[in-house]
Amino acid sequence: MSHHRLLILPLIAMALTAHAGETLYKWVDENGKVQYSDKPPMQQNKRGMTELNKQGMPIRQTEGILTPEQQAARNAELAKLREEERKALEARRRDNALVNSFSKTSEIDAIRDRNLEQLQANIQSDRLRLEAATKRVNSFQTQIDKLTKAKKKIPNDLMTDLTERQAEVAKINASIAARNLEIEEVKNRAEADKKRLVELRGESVRR
Repeated sequence: MSHHRLLILPLIAMALTAHAGETLYKWVDENGKVQYSDKPPMQQNKRGMTELNKQGMPIRQTEGILTPEQQAARNAELAKLREEERKALEARRRDNALVNSFSKTSEIDAIRDRNLEQLQANIQSDRLRLEAATKRVNSFQTQIDKLTKAKKKIPNDLMTDLTERQAEVAKINASIAARNLEIEEVKNRAEADKKRLVELRGESVRR
């Protein structure tokens, strides 16, 4: 494009907006030619559209038609941005909660210790239940072994009882494992909270 044409285009835009109103639309048609109008194109084109003010300066850009691949990439990028915004908002909320809830790191330690004490009590309760359930499993299994050795029929109720107690044992073991993981999470979260509180409020809170 020549220097003279670069000077002429803004003049065309200004002339059109002077007659038609405040807004001018610019786009490239399917033949590759630049078009100007005081009305937007009837159909969306592949290259999009630029909205100009009365001085011929761009004020808004509209995207053209995207291919399925481009749309998928755009959606993925938008989803990534939304997730980053969500994480940033959650981080700000957590920072505010830390600053408003604690004046020293020992307060976080106190809450951590109470939570750990409760979890340990729950685990102890689970272990007592596990011991009782295991004894019942062993008892049922002993009965079944004796009947099998005597070549007698094993009652359905006995097999049902054994299966139910075995399932109970598995459930209790899973509960204990989950509580042990939670203990580690509580410890790690407390350390992270103390570190962040020091970052937010200074070394004076480390007491």
